[in-house]
Parts: sequence; structure tokens; C-alpha cells
Amino acid sequence: MLSLTVHAQTRYEIKFIQDLFNSDLLIEDCKNKASQFVIISDDTVSALYAQRLKNILEQLGSPVHVATFPPGEHYKTRETKAKLEEVMLNARCTRDTYVIALGGGIVTDVAGFVAATYCRGVPVIYIPTTLLAMVDASIGGKTGVNVPQGKNLIGAFKQPHCVYIDVDFLTTLPTVEFNNGMVELIKHALIRDADLFAELERQTLSLQDKNQLEHMIYRSCEIKRDIVEIDPEEKNMRQLLNFGHTVGHVIESVSHYDIRHGEAVALGMLIECYFSQQLGYLVPKALARIKAVLATYHLPLALPDTIKQVSWLDYFKMDKKSLNSQVYSVILEDIGRPYIAGGKYAHLITPDLLAEAQNYS
Repeated sequence: MLSLTVHAQTRYEIKFIQDLFNSDLLIEDCKNKASQFVIISDDTVSALYAQRLKNILEQLGSPVHVATFPPGEHYKTRETKAKLEEVMLNARCTRDTYVIALGGGIVTDVAGFVAATYCRGVPVIYIPTTLLAMVDASIGGKTGVNVPQGKNLIGAFKQPHCVYIDVDFLTTLPTVEFNNGMVELIKHALIRDADLFAELERQTLSLQDKNQLEHMIYRSCEIKRDIVEIDPEEKNMRQLLNFGHTVGHVIESVSHYDIRHGEAVALGMLIECYFSQQLGYLVPKALARIKAVLATYHLPLALPDTIKQVSWLDYFKMDKKSLNSQVYSVILEDIGRPYIAGGKYAHLITPDLLAEAQNYS
């Protein structure tokens, strides 16, 4: 079994395991640790896996509750969080309750936020079921919900007790969602590992090749782990992980979440590469390579006209990554090499350059 240890505020392990539901690992890790368990999932994932997980946890002799909400960014809200908390309050959950997040990135974000605040903090275990959650959302401790003013503006840092990654969960994942998850893996290569990017160029990952998929997920998790350990609360180096997200979150908000997260981040990466070119760093050949890899996974390479027609500036000013209403972005010098100057990992983007980028195609 592969595993990664994360030393970020609270030490925890990311464990790669095949056939999680038929192993004893979960039972061993949770034995004598909780008075109750609360499985938080969305309705789609719950229908597939929640009962199996509940049956396993009930072997420990503690009550197990399942709390669900509808899938999608539209339900990643304070209202959803309150409803989940009501389930826990009505079950008389106390501080020795374990929350288990079973699902994709939306589930881990919401469940993690619930765990961060319920009784001022209870342990949370992540069982990510999408590629996006495996390589990004379940690692690093960011949790939160969306509000009309922007994405993830309300939240907290909460490190999980443990993360279990089982690539078998991906067998039920639609291809479009697999491709959305690939965006985060590509991002990690672009900011940190030129060799990983070259590997992505040589071989198209698929759900059929589980061994190669696990290898790539492991390396992606390693990259994020290494950055998060140095800067767990995004004071400096962790800003690199926002590559593609500064613009991508705005695209999501402008589209009212009709554009998927991965697609928005893919567009965000391209626009932030445009910033990099206009500022005199990234060469056209590198951008062509990036576009080719994104195209392999059928990700968008041009902004929809509807996104171009809406003013972005107010959305940028409300983004949590903005400082004094000014927009900062990660800039690439080359594939695998971000531009870092004066200890700064994100750099000022002028309103004129933002306006130019909005017409990107």
C-alpha cells in the first residue's frame, strides 16, 4: 500500500488502497476512536456507496448516521451546511464524533467545513470518489462554501484525520468528470514538475490503466503535499496552487456554476499563461504544449462568448485571493517553473491586462 504522510499543522496520512470496502484498514483506523460516525455525501454518491460504508462502520458498535445533500456547486452553501449540522445536533453528536466525507470535492469542502466548526472542531476522514478530489480537494485542509459574491468566500482550514484513495471509485466516474479532475493534475505538473508534464504528453491517462493512474495521482498528491507542508495557510508558496484558479473561480461565478470547476480552471490556466506571455515570460512553444495536453482531455481552449460579455472586475475584487482590490496571479516562466521574485509567488495584474484577457480565444 502506498502512503504519504503530511506534516501540516496536524500530521495525517494519505493512504492509497485497492478495494477499500473489502479491507480491514478502515476498521483498524477507526476502532475505539469515536462515539458516533456521520457519513456526509451527496445524493448520487450516497446511492452508490453510503450503505456499504455504513455497514462497515457499524461493526465498530457505534451509531452511524448518513447525511446527504443534492450534488453540484449550487448546493455548496451555508444553507446546506446548516442542514447537515441539524442532522448532527438531532443525533446528539458530541466532540468525539467522526465525520466521514464520502464524495467529490464539493462534499469534502462542505463536510470539512462542518467538521471544522461543529463543537469547535471534530475529526474528519476523507474518502474522495472523484479524480478532482483525490489530487486536490482532499489534500491541504481548505474547506468552505460558496456565496452569491463568490466561490469559497466562507470557510476554514481543517486538516483531515486521514485520506483514503482508492482508484476503483473512478470506475463509476463519467468521462467528463475524469477530464475535469485531470486539470488539477496538469496544474501540479505546470507549477512544479516538468518531467510529470512530459509524461502526460507521452501517455494519455485512462480509467482502464489503474496502475499508471495511481502512479500519477500519487505524484500529484506528493507535489501538493510538499507545498502545503511549507505553507499550510497560504501565506506565500501555497499561492502557487492557485494557478488557473484566480481566473477560473471568476469564470465559475460569472457562469453561475454552469461551467464545471475543471473546465473553468483549464480556461483560467490559459488566461494566466496569456498574462505570462504578455509580461515577457512564457514562450509560445510552451503555451502550444499546454494547449495540446488540455485538448487531449477535451477541455475548453477558448472562453464562451457569454463569459466575455460580462464585466469581470467586480468578481475579481471579491475573490479571496485579491489584496486591496488588486488582482494577483501566478506567472509561469516555463513548464514546471513559476516566476518567483522578491519572495513573491503571485504578481500584480493590471486592469488593462485583465480587460485584454477577457477577449482571449
